[in-house]
Amino acid sequence: MLLLGGAGDVRVGTPVVNGARVLAEVLEHGRDKKVRVFKYKNKTRYRRRFGHRQDFTRVAIRQILTEGEERAEAVGKPKRPARKKAGPKAEAPAAEAAGSSEAALPETVVAGGVTAAEAAPAKPRRARTPKPRAEASAEETPQGE
Repeated sequence: MLLLGGAGDVRVGTPVVNGARVLAEVLEHGRDKKVRVFKYKNKTRYRRRFGHRQDFTRVAIRQILTEGEERAEAVGKPKRPARKKAGPKAEAPAAEAAGSSEAALPETVVAGGVTAAEAAPAKPRRARTPKPRAEASAEETPQGE
């Protein structure tokens, strides 16, 4: 540590303050938002585009100790907010109200446990008909009369 201050006194180290320590904790490693880089030179058809994401480490400074000080007991680690879990988008409210552990079956179930959408035959695709060509006759197109 180069400089240590507090309680009215300031100690400057050359190059460091003897006996000073910093207690830190690594909270997370991550990557920053993407920065788009675009290079362009006019009249030469030169264009380059690429992106960059900077890596980072988030650090929390827990304590700064001077010579002779002891480490205090660590305070509980702050919890990160929980991520949203990707679950099924549409839950069946009838199944929750009934209290059953199984998901509610769709209302349109035909024999054999197949839904009506699965049982219905697929529609045949319509064949594309070629567009009629406009054939120009010699009479319709005037040419250099």
